[in-house]
Amino acid sequence: MSKAANGSGTVYKPKYPSKNLPFRAEVWITDLSRPQGKRRISKNFKKRTDAEKWRSETLLKYGVSAAPSICDSDITLSDWLEFWINTFSINIRDSTRTGYECYIRQHIARHPIGKIRLKDLTNCHLQTYIQYLQTEGNLKGGGMSEKTIRSMILMIRKSLHAAIGADLITKNAAEFVELPKLEQKEVEYLTLDQIKRLIDESRNERWGIFFPLAFFTGCRIGELSALRQSSLRCEGDIWYIAVEGSLNRVKDFSGMSGHKTVLRIGPTKNGKNRQIPILEELVTELKCHFAQQRAEADILGTFVNDPFVFCNELGDSYVDPSTLRNWAKDIAAKVGILYIVKVYIYRVRLSLFFFI
Repeated sequence: MSKAANGSGTVYKPKYPSKNLPFRAEVWITDLSRPQGKRRISKNFKKRTDAEKWRSETLLKYGVSAAPSICDSDITLSDWLEFWINTFSINIRDSTRTGYECYIRQHIARHPIGKIRLKDLTNCHLQTYIQYLQTEGNLKGGGMSEKTIRSMILMIRKSLHAAIGADLITKNAAEFVELPKLEQKEVEYLTLDQIKRLIDESRNERWGIFFPLAFFTGCRIGELSALRQSSLRCEGDIWYIAVEGSLNRVKDFSGMSGHKTVLRIGPTKNGKNRQIPILEELVTELKCHFAQQRAEADILGTFVNDPFVFCNELGDSYVDPSTLRNWAKDIAAKVGILYIVKVYIYRVRLSLFFFI
């Protein structure tokens, strides 16, 4: 195969070609979101002629000379969103970035709307896409929830606002769509009898403090997982829990862990710390929990300063929120509470608390 001219792309057989698609066409295009300022796109074909045709069409689409800038109104919606999240979204939390990437790659890029050029995108396209999401948008079948649809469209709106600032388009098509109404579901509460059964069933468990702490503070499970012993504080004879972060599983954007996702303590959902006053009875329960942790750590020789309230068997690390969630579900199942498991795990707020 002779070397292709600079910016003309190439067609070749890889060292280990696919049996059914032995020919590969490659073209480099400019992408200012990448450190090298460009990225390679490729596709495999059964015939060389098909590969050469794709290469020619791709070069025509992006321009003959190594492609124009990614900041061009001919860019598709999905390509713009990829550029936007890597370039403009520098102040969002990792958990938010993980959600945005899922929207872009799992939903928008796989739908025809992702292939529409930015300059051609209209509110009609987006409104039709919303209808699709309502009926078929869920990857597991059926429609998406109203909350997820709104989040996705608001992400698109935000990205198009940046595109206006970059002089790629003159109006934001997402500003003129009708979003599905977010219906407030009736909040379910555990009865006092159910609370008593959960506390009694878990009392002798390693994480038995979970239910009393969750019921009284109303913390999210990620916030509970991020609590340390030093989160229990006292000022002026008033004991309180200092909520200063949330443990969540997010995508490893650094690529240094060798895994797709990592557990990371970040800010709370609204980005604000808070102090939650607690009763003396709960303080006593927490101190007993801490003493038990210390005794186990002394036996194993794994004592660490300021361990997590919910730690592993060795006492030297946190517990994955999903592990804590599954444990809580098992306890609930043992006492016959199944239909409201999600309610108390994610957001129970009770004004009445008691110990039996």
